[in-house]
Parts: sequence; structure tokens; C-alpha cells
Amino acid sequence: MKKVVYVFTSASLVSGSVQKKVINQIRTLNSSGCICKGLFFTTENIENTNLTEADFIQVEKIEGSLFRSSKQRTAYHKAVFGYFQKYTDFDFIYYRYPGAHRYLLLLMEKLGRKVFFEHITAETKEIKLYRYENEFKWNVSSILSYLEFYILPLFREWYYGAKIRKKAAFGICNSEDIATYEKQMAGGTYPTLVAGDAVNANDYKIKANSELDDEFRMVFLKGAATQADFNGIDRLLKGMAAYRGSTKLKLYLRGGNLLSETRLASHLGISGLIDFGGHINKENADLLFDSIHLGIGALAVHRKGLKSTTTIKSREYFARGLPFVFGHHDPDLSDSPEALRFCKQIPANDGPMDLEEVINWYNNLNYSKEIADEMHAFSLKYLDYNVKMQRLVFFKEHLNI
Repeated sequence: MKKVVYVFTSASLVSGSVQKKVINQIRTLNSSGCICKGLFFTTENIENTNLTEADFIQVEKIEGSLFRSSKQRTAYHKAVFGYFQKYTDFDFIYYRYPGAHRYLLLLMEKLGRKVFFEHITAETKEIKLYRYENEFKWNVSSILSYLEFYILPLFREWYYGAKIRKKAAFGICNSEDIATYEKQMAGGTYPTLVAGDAVNANDYKIKANSELDDEFRMVFLKGAATQADFNGIDRLLKGMAAYRGSTKLKLYLRGGNLLSETRLASHLGISGLIDFGGHINKENADLLFDSIHLGIGALAVHRKGLKSTTTIKSREYFARGLPFVFGHHDPDLSDSPEALRFCKQIPANDGPMDLEEVINWYNNLNYSKEIADEMHAFSLKYLDYNVKMQRLVFFKEHLNI
């Protein structure tokens, strides 16, 4: 059996949605013909920390200083490079792409085709979102922030990115759109596998049947700690403000950074239609979803310059049996008549969501417990980690690596 090390460089002792995804990938690889162990690099205190799927690796924590975030990123890259100067007991490294850097290029020069990356976005396009979310101002703070979070990351991708990709075995991409971007970044010499996000479908409770009375209830769980304009929640809020139908609207919005959403809701005069709250655990999420009619997926990934991608959120909705809307091409859903029975793809633009059209679609769905069960069965067949990771194993065998 091949030994695979999964490198994750934004780990925490308390698992968020991304880290849970990584753990599920490790578990599935171990049941798909590999021996896989995670290396979770973190700045948190790892004393007496134990995880079956991964070992935690301590990274120096950079305290408050000029360009602190950039220096912290360098510390992570340096820690990974230093670790693999001594550790050699592996066949391959599965690396969740952390952004280009000099130390990452040095690692690739040492290990080359022993490394394959997972790309969840078109990196330079996402970096450029910084301009959209942060208006440039002629003051010291704004200039320094643009240097740290916009100019320097773009320079690193331009200067190191192609060389890093050319030395890798291949890249795993969330969509054909992202795969095309990654190949272009490497000058066309980068094998890619389009696999997309997945879920462990059986980890999610199938929701109860919620009758649609006089209130249409929607949910969005925001995982990002940043403004994350690519979620496109502004489109939903503007649609709620424009809605003139007879059915009452209620949005349950949960997350750690809802400042921009709170301000916009107030500006639009719809704060009373929204139940704001912080992050919730799985048990409370199960209770909340039982009363929800519609899940809200990502509505504006086109702001990243993407037409197509996959998201964990949409797959969680499928596993729970919750109908939902999303605003982009999804390779697992958009081309599947079976999938599109249960979810609605809306146009990829910045306009308000047409909630009257969405509610009519939901009513025509005639939602029932049987539909919830069918959605869960679809997620097991097409969206589960067992399916996605098996494709990765076949791809590696096809490349003879």
C-alpha cells in the first residue's frame, strides 16, 4: 500500500468545516487502498493533543507586528519545508494548496512528483477579490494592507506559482473551470483531476418534513471569517427587500462574521425578517434544519472570476434532504436532471434573487419525506467521499505514480 501524508496548514484544535472535510478525506483514503496520515500544522498549543487521523505540528506564532499575516504565512511554509528535510517515510504528499511561496518552491525542488495539490479556487482571482471588499484609500493603513493582502500574494503566485505546479505530480480541482485556470498557471503542463467537494453523507440527519404554511423559512450557515462576498448573500437580502408576495419570509443566518450582512439588512429595512446568530454546533443545526424549507448555497462565485465550482454547503443540503438554490455551474449538479429536481440554479449575476420565482419552484416540488430520502440517496451515490476518493486512487494508478 502507498503511504500518503496529508498536509494541512491552517489547522485548529477545534475542527471547523474545512478541517472536518480534510479528516473525512483522510479516513476515506485509508479505506480506499492507501495508508494516509494527516500532518496538521498549527500555531495553537498542541501539548497533550491527540487525533487518530493526524499529528499536530507546532508552528511559531508571530505576534503583532508590521505584515504579521504575511510573516505568519512564511512561518507555516518554513515549518513544512523544515519538517520534510527529516521526515521521509511516505510515498506521496497530498497538499491542500496553501498559496505560492519561496519555501514551497524549495520543497517542490526537493520532492517534485511526490507532491499533488488540491485546488479549491482560482487563487489569483480570489486574491483580487480583496479590491472588491476593501476600498483603497490614500492613507498608510490602506497602503500597507494592499501590499500585504493583495500585491505580495499576487507577486508570489506570479513569480513562484508556475514553477511549483510544473514540479507537482498533478492537481485535484473543484471544477473544470478551476482545472483550466491551474493548467494556464502552469503553462499547460499540469495534469488535473476534477473531483470537487464531497461529504460523508451518513454524518447528516435527514431533515423532518416541514409544511409550508404562511412563512417561507431559509437558512445560510456562513463558515468564512471574512466578508466573503462570493457567498452573494447581498443578492438574497436585496431579493427579500424587493419581494411583494403574500408568503412571509424568514432567513436564519448563522456565522462568525455577519457585520456586512447586518448593515445591509438594516439599510434595506428588512432586519426583522432575519434571525442572526453565531456559529452553531451539529446538534443545534439538526434542530434548526428540521423547520427550514430552503437552503441557500453560494450565489456569487462569479466574483472570483469562476463560472463553475463545487461547495461543501450544497452537498450538506443534499445529504440532509433540504432543497436549495445556488448561483453557478456545479459539475455534479448542473448537468444532472436527477439532481436538478431538488435544487434550483439561478443566474450568475449581481442582481437580487427573484424570491417569487423561487417560492413557486418550491411549491411545485411538492416537498415530502420521500423527496428528502431521495436526496440523501443521491448524495450517497454521487457526492460522498467514498466516491470522490476512489476516483483519486484510480487517477493516480492511471498516471502510474
